[in-house]
Amino acid sequence: MIIEVENFVSKHVKPSIPTSTINRYYTISFLDELAPTLNVPLILYYSAPSNSLNGLFGNTICDHLEDTLSKTLIEFYPFAGRYIRKLSLIDCNDQGVLYVLGKVNIRLSDILSLGETLDPGLLNNFLPCEIGQADEVDDPLLSIKVTTFKCGGFAIGMCVSHRISDMANTCNFVNSWAARSNGELKNESHSPIFNSTVWFPQRGLAQLDLRIPRSSVGINKVARRFIFKKEAVSAMRQNFGLDTNGSCRPSRVQLIVALMWKAIVRIDQATNGRSKASFLIQPVELRKKVVPPLPTNSFGNFWGLAASKLKPGEGDKMSFRDFLTICHDSVKKTSRDCAKILTHGEEGYKIVIDPFLESTRNMEDINVNFYLFTSWCNFSYYKANFGFGKPIWATPGKLPAQNSMLMMDGCEGDSIEAWVHLDKKRMNELEQDPDIKAYAI
Repeated sequence: MIIEVENFVSKHVKPSIPTSTINRYYTISFLDELAPTLNVPLILYYSAPSNSLNGLFGNTICDHLEDTLSKTLIEFYPFAGRYIRKLSLIDCNDQGVLYVLGKVNIRLSDILSLGETLDPGLLNNFLPCEIGQADEVDDPLLSIKVTTFKCGGFAIGMCVSHRISDMANTCNFVNSWAARSNGELKNESHSPIFNSTVWFPQRGLAQLDLRIPRSSVGINKVARRFIFKKEAVSAMRQNFGLDTNGSCRPSRVQLIVALMWKAIVRIDQATNGRSKASFLIQPVELRKKVVPPLPTNSFGNFWGLAASKLKPGEGDKMSFRDFLTICHDSVKKTSRDCAKILTHGEEGYKIVIDPFLESTRNMEDINVNFYLFTSWCNFSYYKANFGFGKPIWATPGKLPAQNSMLMMDGCEGDSIEAWVHLDKKRMNELEQDPDIKAYAI
């Protein structure tokens, strides 16, 4: 399928009330410094609204979204500014959020019906900019694109600079905007709290600035969506003897991480006779894990890394349970250590920074296979009701990062969609892996 989106509006939306001079400069935190140079992509898909909603507040839906976006930016004012890299701060100058309107001559059902033939790269047409277009002085920190399908359905795609936002923060913004749009903003539960530099003051870590290519053109990798339905996850637990309700019951995310990692190591072994050293990182959300816990609406990046490692050849004879144990123990240790981050001074700093330093070394080592597996499951993007119902689907796009897997809640209840990025040869082999074929579609 070829998707051609016609963009007919491109403008910058500013806060409806100018940002005060007191808030002109926003200093990013130590954790913000560690974020990669890219935009976090999120696309929400909505069925065609009813006629009664089509004239919401006397405006078209797109005009209404623009109006409520402008009002939401009063509180989320850093998103309307620009990043000054050499000073590690946001100039909250109200240059505005990029706001694009597009239309496409296909139905939303045409996308939904693609199933396993879906090319994730097609979905990037619903994003307002390239994922790698970040951190330059002219790059918006937030870009939004509303695309109308032939059937009347909508896609709201956004790119949010990772320099000042993780997925939890992005969801808080989206749900605040949605609540204002549908008239249900009745409390301050979504209002951002700018406390990141209080807990994580800057450290000047420019050497960890992992820059991502600004354009996806010429990047030699492929992406594929693997769907793990609830029944498949239950079968996985049962077949591997993990069907228990005890405290050691692994999560569905942990099961999929272990399954994918084992399959990729097996492919490496089959190709080379012996698998290379393997290093896998998983971001861990910190807000609820630090002591004292931080409010869920704390603005910025609040995440650390859990690292799992294998020596050369170590994974060649390991069972699925072995991979699962390594991944589970790594995340459990990181979660336990997070309790010390805010109260143990330099020890707390080392708990955060050491996995980043180790990751950088392994990423640059040609003798190590480096993998990033991250989960956006259980975030609140499926709750974003702008006044015409909740999204029927949520996706990323094709990411400019090889050897990565991003997991999201599927549109079918408890299913998980794993968006995997590999080179073409290994992707073909992964699709034929017996364990992957047994549980994924």
